[in-house]
Amino acid sequence: MSDREFQGYVHVRQDSGQCMFTLRANLASTKIKAAVKSATGVAFPNRGLCEVSEGCTLAWMSPDELLIMVPTAQAQKMLTGLEAALEGLHVLLEDVSDARAKFILSGAHVREVLGKLAPMDCHPAQFPVGSFNRTRFAQVAGAVFMEQEDLISIICFRSVQDYVFTLFCDAVAPGSEVLL
Repeated sequence: MSDREFQGYVHVRQDSGQCMFTLRANLASTKIKAAVKSATGVAFPNRGLCEVSEGCTLAWMSPDELLIMVPTAQAQKMLTGLEAALEGLHVLLEDVSDARAKFILSGAHVREVLGKLAPMDCHPAQFPVGSFNRTRFAQVAGAVFMEQEDLISIICFRSVQDYVFTLFCDAVAPGSEVLL
């Protein structure tokens, strides 16, 4: 599927140029942390955060789950490196690219749009740049990464991508701005 876009008072774009891997392991293990850092070159994220370096993103999903996002062009090399670095350790590493969809929201009012659809505190003091949170968008599970003050990545299951895209397009439609 090609990327689709909608321009409202915030821009919504599907990003199909990413591969995603899930790593299930004891994320408190120094061996796991060292192996992941060695393979990706990215600092290990703390709880509720993402770390990014040269296009690779590590997102803390839970005490035993890490989401690794990388541009498609780097995916096979990254997967091979991760498998080698994690060899002999008790882990599950799977390519979940076909199971997930990613959307980018950009514009000055991204927090407002997120607040319309996700039951979470979007204030900068509670959700600063670099934060990653599992949440819901209306009635579906997803995750959100506050990449920059005016740029948010949304991740959902591919099976609900059309619904999520429509939700965000409706939320950013001209005339739907929150009036203060």
